[in-house]
Amino acid sequence: ESVRMTELVEDLLLLARLDEGRELASLPVDLGRVVVEAVGDAQAAGPEHEWEVRLPDAPAIVTGDEPRLRQVVTNLLANARIHTPEGTSVVASLEHDGDDVVLTVEDDGPGIPPELAASLFERFARGDSSRSRRAGSTGLGLAIVRAVTVAHRGTVSVASVPGATRFTVRLPAAAD
Repeated sequence: ESVRMTELVEDLLLLARLDEGRELASLPVDLGRVVVEAVGDAQAAGPEHEWEVRLPDAPAIVTGDEPRLRQVVTNLLANARIHTPEGTSVVASLEHDGDDVVLTVEDDGPGIPPELAASLFERFARGDSSRSRRAGSTGLGLAIVRAVTVAHRGTVSVASVPGATRFTVRLPAAAD
């Protein structure tokens, strides 16, 4: 319980710092490396899922705070692992789109009920029990995804129907 409480406090402090507009690190980050490492960790935590990484030929470099961007990827992968049944396929991919790098995390799980989609990125928002097979979520993971993404001048969105949920994060690519 103390570990869980520490994580909750750390998440709330991060959100408070982002609310205050505190500066994040502004260094080149190889998002491809971050995604590969995060999927490796997710695979170790959820070997009952089918994990896949798809990367572009050219490096996907953004300017930002690597630990916070890693948290975005980790939270999206954990969300897919926790809220889908065993055997679900989860694909994390990166692509270049004009001046942006686009990260997507897709799964073929049960989907997100439409009534939850509108509040999904709010603090303490939690899916209902039909989507989750485990309890214990604080409801801060996707709020952190949104806050960190916005702090990096990006956007995050979700599209979901039964059998196909896709989270999309768009971040400005690093200047050459």
